[in-house]
Amino acid sequence: MTIKNSAFFALTALGLLTNTNAATIGFGTDLQNPVQDTSSNGSNNQMRQNINTTDTVVLGAGTYQAVSWSYLAAPDATNGATQPVFPFLTIFNGVGNHTVVAFGLTIDTEPGVNSDVAFGGANNTFTIEAGGATIAAGMQTPSGNGHQNSIMTDTSFGITDHANSLNFDEAGSVGATLDSFGHGNLTRTYGFSIEVVAVPEPSTSLLSLITVAGFCGMRRRR
Repeated sequence: MTIKNSAFFALTALGLLTNTNAATIGFGTDLQNPVQDTSSNGSNNQMRQNINTTDTVVLGAGTYQAVSWSYLAAPDATNGATQPVFPFLTIFNGVGNHTVVAFGLTIDTEPGVNSDVAFGGANNTFTIEAGGATIAAGMQTPSGNGHQNSIMTDTSFGITDHANSLNFDEAGSVGATLDSFGHGNLTRTYGFSIEVVAVPEPSTSLLSLITVAGFCGMRRRR
């Protein structure tokens, strides 16, 4: 066995190359009856903000990074409407009440199922205080004429806090309070999810590296 393989197995034993410290927040892309929200006519504003309050995850105290997201998008618009979307995460304080902890880059979505899309941006890392918090996944189409929400929905199950261009709080700001929803607790689920990983504490990372280094040294001496 090579030294490289020894290091790999040592890291695996420490849980650093597994999904032990990872979580997927949100329903995902496997909708049974996918449909699109009210489509734009190419000029009106069909901004949408949707937060999945059913498929939440409780995270313990620590630092986390949103690394990617997956989504099911409608076909490209044929009427000139653009379909920009960005993902975000909130602390779920209760129905129709959220605090933004992270948000990603705005992208022009591709039709169909798209997995492991980079969350991106400088606001992808967040800290949960002692006691933990319930974290919800959200997505927003920025407000603007000619925009529409491309993420598919299924109105037969789940609960979503939903806002539109007439009544919403901007999610692209860490610490923002989101409590203006045209339809809080709306019966529907949107086809997206956000992947989050725990960021090791510096002391834990250093101990892990020392352990791996020592393990590799033992392999060399044999």
